[in-house]
Formats: sequence, structure tokens, C-alpha cells
Amino acid sequence: MSIVDFKRFFKSKRFAMIIYVMIAWFIFGILAIIYRADLGGLSAYFASLSPFVIGYIYGETKRSSNNYCECENQL
Repeated sequence: MSIVDFKRFFKSKRFAMIIYVMIAWFIFGILAIIYRADLGGLSAYFASLSPFVIGYIYGETKRSSNNYCECENQL
């Protein structure tokens, strides 16, 4: 895999969503540890948000929002 191939990933909305969510969850996890929050509750928070992120990524995989077309003949 060359650098040119790796740059292609940064143009992907799915890849960006994964990176943003991982960074946010990492920051939330560190803050929870620093402020001595309940890690069980935090894990429930992560588990409750995961289906939405996974659903978005799966939806973008099946039908990209860039290819959306409002056609009259879709009925």
C-alpha cells in the first residue's frame, strides 16, 4: 500500500466517521478516568451509541450519500 492509496482513505466519509468517533470515545474515556467517573456507565454509553455509528457506516457502504438521486421513477 503506497502513500497515494492511504490518502484515498481520508476522502472517505466512512473512514472519517470511524476516526472521529474513536477520537471522541478516547477523549471521553480519558476524562472519565481522570474525573473518576463510573466506567460501567461509560461503557453502557459507548455500547448504546455503537449501533448508530455502525448503522451509518453500513448505510454508507450499501448506498453512499454521494450517489443519491431523486428520481421520479423510484416508486
